[in-house]
Amino acid sequence: MRQKFLVRNTNNHEMIELKNISKIYKKGNETFTALKDVSFKIDKGDFYTVIGPSGAGKSTLLYVIGGLIHPNSGSVFYNGSDLYRQSWKELDRYRKNHLGFMFQQFYLMPYLTISDNIRLTSNKKQVETISYYLEKCSLSELKNKYPSELSVGEKQRTAFIRAIISEPEILLADEPTGNLDPGNSEILMSLINEYHKNNGTVVLVTHDPAMQKYSGKNITLEKGIMI
Repeated sequence: MRQKFLVRNTNNHEMIELKNISKIYKKGNETFTALKDVSFKIDKGDFYTVIGPSGAGKSTLLYVIGGLIHPNSGSVFYNGSDLYRQSWKELDRYRKNHLGFMFQQFYLMPYLTISDNIRLTSNKKQVETISYYLEKCSLSELKNKYPSELSVGEKQRTAFIRAIISEPEILLADEPTGNLDPGNSEILMSLINEYHKNNGTVVLVTHDPAMQKYSGKNITLEKGIMI
């Protein structure tokens, strides 16, 4: 039985670099600047916490890193390649092969069991790995349950397994403890921290400054600007 989380090994050190990223949303005649001239580097094994109030641009930053939102200006490099100069097919390959996503709202399929939800991002070779993670996250006895039968904490731990089952290099987490009580928050963060200690790279968005105790690097956003 494996004793630690698995993270796909790479020989690269510098993984992601953001250069002068800006993102503006338009609605009618109104504009909203979500990000303004944001630049920083994410190296292999980093744990970044991105902190700021609601509307600061935290989620937009995460989605730009994840290849989900195209910035209005600036560049995002993954191992030297500009993500947003690639085709959508290449972007999809980047997301599938290198990233794991966690969202505050879980996005579990209500008509699938917990095991089947996890299998959505796994392959046939990872059946044993699924059992291992279910046990590690105290979900083994619930594997045939549906999301509606789980507590909030159990749903988020399921979402965590789904995010890391393919052994991604990078975990992107958007307010993963936002719906959790302190006890479940501590359980989830210990799992994310263990993933990080096994060479996983983490970028975690939160409004809670207490989450900084888990990370080695911190970014504060205010009105789209890095402070």
